[in-house]
Amino acid sequence: MVTDASRKRTGFLFRYALRSFAIVLLLAILIRVFFFSSYVMSGAAMLPSVWPGDFIVAVKWRLQQPKRGEIVAFQCPAATERICLKRVIAVEGDRVEYSEGKLMVNGRFSNNRPLSGVIAQESIEGQAWAIWPAPMQAVSTEPVIVPPRHVYVLNDKRVDNEDSRQWGAVPVELIEGRAMAGLAIPGLV
Repeated sequence: MVTDASRKRTGFLFRYALRSFAIVLLLAILIRVFFFSSYVMSGAAMLPSVWPGDFIVAVKWRLQQPKRGEIVAFQCPAATERICLKRVIAVEGDRVEYSEGKLMVNGRFSNNRPLSGVIAQESIEGQAWAIWPAPMQAVSTEPVIVPPRHVYVLNDKRVDNEDSRQWGAVPVELIEGRAMAGLAIPGLV
């Protein structure tokens, strides 16, 4: 037999569960909108650091400027409905150029040392990361000064040039976040 007390208790528990679910859902949406984004890497442009199919979590920018060496997610300048993932090579005020096929930032060549096979370690002003260098002839480019509130980004797989070599420096306003973690999920892409 169902009593008034048990009916009230069931109604209270249902309302409590519904309210708790709504609060958790609201918190999850707020965290997703203001603090984190997630992406699945679909291309090979960031090899060897990020592989196709890797699940990437990015912390959104609000108070901090991008730093050299960080991988950032941003609206692609060529197609703003697409999100690109690239490495910040230079920040505002930096001078970037290629001299005899080698990357130069602020008048200093990047240090590239072979790691294994086609992979090398690149370092610029104390920051280091793995890259897949492009075979470059003695190409030289005019220096580019990164404007205020912009960054110069490159792919880690340097053979792919859909990056600042093609678009120029990227406005900081287009950056959605800094890649913090990646997870390889087999068969995702």
